[in-house]
Amino acid sequence: MEVLEEGNLMDRVPILLQRDLEFYQTHQRVLQEPICSGVVGGKLDFPRYASFAAIKLIRWWEDEYFASYRKPSGLLHTEKEMNEGDFSSVTVKTSDPDKFVQLVTKSADLLLEHIHRLSQESLDHADLSVLTATIGAASLVKNSLSVYMQAATTTICPPKGDEKGGALKLSFKQYSQMSEALAERLLDLHCRLLLLYIMQDADCLHWEDTQPFFESERGSYTVQMWWHYMRGSQTDLWNSVPPKMAQKIFAGMLNETLSVLTVRYTQIVTSVARSTLHLVDICNMLLCIAELLPHICESGEAYVGLQLSNQSVIIRDVHAKCKELFYCLLLRGSPLGVLSKVFRKGLDNMEMFSSRHGLPSAWIIFALPRYFPKEQSCQWVTEFSDLSTNTAISLDLRVLLAFPEADWSYLLKILLMRDAYLTGIIMRHLMQYLPSSENFKNVAKISFTSAEGAPQKCEAFLCRGECFNVTDSIAGDIDPVGQSNYQIVLSLTYLVVAVGKAVDIKSCLIKTLEEHAIAGWSDCLDKRQVWNQKRTPWLEAIMHFVYPVLDCVVDMLVNAVENGASMYQAMSLALTCVSEIWDCLPEGLYKIASLLQDIIPVSTRPLGDSVLLQVVFAALYTELIKTAEMYEQAKDLDKAAICYSISEAICSIDEDDKHTDQIELFLKQAKESINLDTDFGGTAGSNNRGAGGMSAVSTIKMDDLALTNAESDRLSHSPPNNYAMELDVGIADYIAEVLVSDVLTTNIGKQALKVVYNYLKFNKDWLLEQLGTGDNDPSPFQGIQGQNIKEAKTSVLRSMFFIGNTPFDQLLTGSLKIDYVSWLQMPLSLNPERTWLHLTRRCDFQEDAKLSLPEVAMVAGITKIMKRRKEFPK
Repeated sequence: MEVLEEGNLMDRVPILLQRDLEFYQTHQRVLQEPICSGVVGGKLDFPRYASFAAIKLIRWWEDEYFASYRKPSGLLHTEKEMNEGDFSSVTVKTSDPDKFVQLVTKSADLLLEHIHRLSQESLDHADLSVLTATIGAASLVKNSLSVYMQAATTTICPPKGDEKGGALKLSFKQYSQMSEALAERLLDLHCRLLLLYIMQDADCLHWEDTQPFFESERGSYTVQMWWHYMRGSQTDLWNSVPPKMAQKIFAGMLNETLSVLTVRYTQIVTSVARSTLHLVDICNMLLCIAELLPHICESGEAYVGLQLSNQSVIIRDVHAKCKELFYCLLLRGSPLGVLSKVFRKGLDNMEMFSSRHGLPSAWIIFALPRYFPKEQSCQWVTEFSDLSTNTAISLDLRVLLAFPEADWSYLLKILLMRDAYLTGIIMRHLMQYLPSSENFKNVAKISFTSAEGAPQKCEAFLCRGECFNVTDSIAGDIDPVGQSNYQIVLSLTYLVVAVGKAVDIKSCLIKTLEEHAIAGWSDCLDKRQVWNQKRTPWLEAIMHFVYPVLDCVVDMLVNAVENGASMYQAMSLALTCVSEIWDCLPEGLYKIASLLQDIIPVSTRPLGDSVLLQVVFAALYTELIKTAEMYEQAKDLDKAAICYSISEAICSIDEDDKHTDQIELFLKQAKESINLDTDFGGTAGSNNRGAGGMSAVSTIKMDDLALTNAESDRLSHSPPNNYAMELDVGIADYIAEVLVSDVLTTNIGKQALKVVYNYLKFNKDWLLEQLGTGDNDPSPFQGIQGQNIKEAKTSVLRSMFFIGNTPFDQLLTGSLKIDYVSWLQMPLSLNPERTWLHLTRRCDFQEDAKLSLPEVAMVAGITKIMKRRKEFPK
């Protein structure tokens, strides 16, 4: 769409909106543009798409801001671009802050009217695509106004705005209200479609019919189509509206429709012929909700119903309604003989009337039998930490991957929880399937944090380069699976070393190298391999802790040699520089180096017999090679030659005992500067984890602490025992948030989290299978599992007839057997009144029921016992 780009803003805006309206009237859709995927969601909840008119208007606002302040606002440019960019030729217009606010508020009002008109058109025609487009436009403008409220020095512009609230603030409030109102309309539209059409069927809902539905060969259409619509709507919402808003809308849909279904199925009285359909439908609904619930939960704790008082109202409502459906299934599905046997004990001795407060919801245990095996008692599980490792990780993993956007702190928590158990599974598996060393990427030429020849930015609106994902760079590789495995191992190693405990490093990396890695794994740590730029992924990950601090070292070495220093003096200077910058290196570097030192074979001889020295100077070698290539491109061949000469000298820095004293001094300094958590002593195997310690990316050190073997002339490489007493993500949720904030400050940290998240998403079924909670039997025709580099798409037919990986109507086909005796003999928080209400709606408790003499006696016995229910203490 072409619009006028010159002239006064208030002259251009009406023309823009008129063109946008004409486009809608002609094509019956709103012209949209994508928002950069790296910006979508977040704290302000940016949309995935916005209308062309909204985006164009924001670009014009940015021009006006620059004309007023002579600098960008930060909305369209990163801080680096703002510091380094030359914006002198961007515009020749002049303005002032007051005029900027006036133009923004007036044009925002015009756009608000336009969005309101389009939303009314969409509601009149029940057009979901147009309604979601207006939501995207309103959300984007709302967030842009939020940025300008912080960036602008003047926010008041009479007559709109006074000292109580500036004009920008009032406009922001209007767009916030518009976004919320449109979200409510979208929820209402979905609910009306579900309740008036999808969940209505005369044949399925004819409960008094004396003929079985579909000859008792299937469940009702309504439940199946409700499931299919909910799944399709979830996918559409996740791909169309802002992530947090999508989650709220979907939660509302699930809660509203579940209310109707619960009332319908708990209050009806069916004929004998339709009683089986009733039970099959309830069973199908419970299994469907178990699949849908993770999409609206914030944690695995909310998923299983623990600590419900701390959960949102909708989560509590869903669990309460599912509990009612489960009671109905048990009390109306149990054979009369089972009920008679249970009730014979008397009301005072029936376990199902005992309180279940604080325990996992009974219905979720029923719907997820693989997560709660019978041999594992859940009677004493009152906190999430009481669950088994496999169950806890599986629940959190399902919730994480059900989110509409990645939650980095939650991802890190899952990777590190229970001594990084899941990370260990992945590392041990992928270490066996790395590409051959000849196919490793040359790290001096291709960095993990950037792809060769790939643009760092996309063409979408608001792109700041955050959308870049290094995983995309391997698509055209000759061995994309092997390169993907390389990236995942590198990413996991970096994360575990950066923020994991020493126990995590031992279980995930050290144990894997000792027991599962191929022969010759330690060759890369030999002094003869310092020059080799094709490194194993775990070693390259460790190098990334050193790279950021070496720029100044390289410059100092080059300048020294240029000014006549010998190579001996250059190496001495290098050791001095490394010693000086040691306090800037993260603690995890020493931790992993000392652990590796303990397991390398005698045949491997690192520089100075120290893995730490090998890692630091191999990283310096790489930085020198990169700098040399940069000088070659700049045609500065003299400096390039100096860089190559220094790098070659590094390979022999420990020969002839020329620098032995400096090397030993550096290693001693490294040991003495390591932070020891003196407040929480203990052994490495202790379970009493304190909250002390720091993440490995922290640069804070504690000097002058007494060391166990301080009298030793050489470095004792083993890390101290109380390294196991560091920050544990299982203690509190905020710990994972603190740790991930450290990781996200680095480019490699961002890429590592993205790579691992994609791996979890693409290999979810295999991971659940490894945890013992999967419900998908692997095909014998598939290759090696756990190495998918693309997300498997579920076909429409499979989505319609399967609940996750299990088919519909399991109760009807006999693949699901309910142990009614066991369920009725465990705490369910039932009360006699509610129990009697369900029993009186059973077919065999009706006055016209045709029963045999034994059945009549059992009904009479149960009725007699339940008549004493008023005497039962509540």
